[in-house]
Amino acid sequence: MARDKKVSRPAGAGSLELPRAVGSTKEDWIGNQLKRIYNEALEEDIPDDMMALLNQLDAEPADEERVQ
Repeated sequence: MARDKKVSRPAGAGSLELPRAVGSTKEDWIGNQLKRIYNEALEEDIPDDMMALLNQLDAEPADEERVQ
């Protein structure tokens, strides 16, 4: 009979979910945490100053276009 083992959270673990099932591996846990962090980063808004820089780059003609 497989039992879930409870793992205490280290100080500062925040919202990290530590592995609980006996069959879970460290690699699975790390992979899941990386996916979670990546997905959270994708959902974040781009700061206004970064958008302004990107808009400037889009507005400037490329080097090849300036020469012609």
